[in-house]
Amino acid sequence: MPDNLKVMITRDLLAFFDSDVDFSRQEGFALLVVEDGLEAWRELDQSWPNLVMMDLNAAGMAGDEFSRRINKDAHLRHIPVVLMVASQNSEDLNRCLKARCADILFKPLSKHLLMAAARRILGLPFRSFPRTPMCLEVRYGLNDRDIHTGSCVNLCSGGMFIETRQPLPLEQLLHVDFLLPGTTRVIASPASIAWINTEQDPVNKNLPPGMGLQFLSLNLNDLLAICRYIRLRTE
Repeated sequence: MPDNLKVMITRDLLAFFDSDVDFSRQEGFALLVVEDGLEAWRELDQSWPNLVMMDLNAAGMAGDEFSRRINKDAHLRHIPVVLMVASQNSEDLNRCLKARCADILFKPLSKHLLMAAARRILGLPFRSFPRTPMCLEVRYGLNDRDIHTGSCVNLCSGGMFIETRQPLPLEQLLHVDFLLPGTTRVIASPASIAWINTEQDPVNKNLPPGMGLQFLSLNLNDLLAICRYIRLRTE
């Protein structure tokens, strides 16, 4: 894995990455933080990032304009641009599509959503969050007409592992919901299949056949509820 991958972000996204002195080692890429879209454009030929992430309506230079300029430059067009947009605004979505950005992330944003997008585009493996063993019933499916029930064998703030001999395809998007034991709180989130454990070729021999899910958009209250629950189980 390359050790010099760089992701350029505008400062308004920095809080989602929880950066610290060990960030680059833990995540597999370094962050380059710029103030706005205009500074991002000025820094491109100095920093040569592997990925740029910014809001569609970034200050200084809008994200779609930034993406258009990159695509017109033969020396820069290899740099992928990910834009953030409000999902209910079709006009903004069309602006992103016309700008030919590499990916679009819909608000509300979360740390897990941004991290997953960065790792996927950079070709980095999924990094597991510390997980707590447990057994709880989980509902998951592609839509309201395709609902499965499974057993979660471990849980963390970033995702869960569901035991099943019929896993969904890798990177499949789905919806998951579950009730935290001893509470009345139903946790619900879109999720992505981050990895698969098979009986024939297990990635983790300590786990049964199944699939590892990464939460893509936990709301703050659900995230805090999971963290509190895990803390109580581990104290």
